[in-house]
Parts: sequence; structure tokens; C-alpha cells
Amino acid sequence: MIYHLLLARKWESRQGSATAAIPEQDEFLHCCDERQLAPVRKAYFPPGSKVVALGVDPTLLSAETRYEPGSGGEVERFPHVYGPIEALDVIPVLDL
Repeated sequence: MIYHLLLARKWESRQGSATAAIPEQDEFLHCCDERQLAPVRKAYFPPGSKVVALGVDPTLLSAETRYEPGSGGEVERFPHVYGPIEALDVIPVLDL
């Protein structure tokens, strides 16, 4: 299971859409695994903001998933999804 984090209001605006998340500035969607959830949430989202984590099984996605270093040059590898995540692929939605 991997997770794509986003602000809750952005997730709410996508309700009813066939696509849950689409790459915007980068050519991929930044994701993380379960143990990376808290550090990623803390590093990239303001304290007190409502954040959700869209859980997906990368083996079921139509888009390719690659494990690559983070955007800050970290040695740790993060899953990047090279394409959209369809709403039907989202298994759990976790409130962070």
C-alpha cells in the first residue's frame, strides 16, 4: 500500500470525479509508504491543516510506480506514480 497526501479540501473538490489525483507540476504524483506518512505530512503540509492520505495498491494502478529518491535529495526512496490515480483505485482514505 502506498499513499498520496493532499489537502482535504482538494480531495473534497474531486468527489464525483473519475480521477482522484493527477500529476500537476511534476510528471508524477509524490507518494509515500505507511512509515513515511508522518514525516511527509510534517515536512510538506502546514500544522493544523486538514490532510488526507489516499491509499492505493501500486500493483493495481494503470500508471507506472517507481521508487526514487525524494525531491530534497534524500537517500530514502519514495514511490512516485507516473500518471493519474483513478478514484476506483483508492482503497482507504485516511485523515491525518
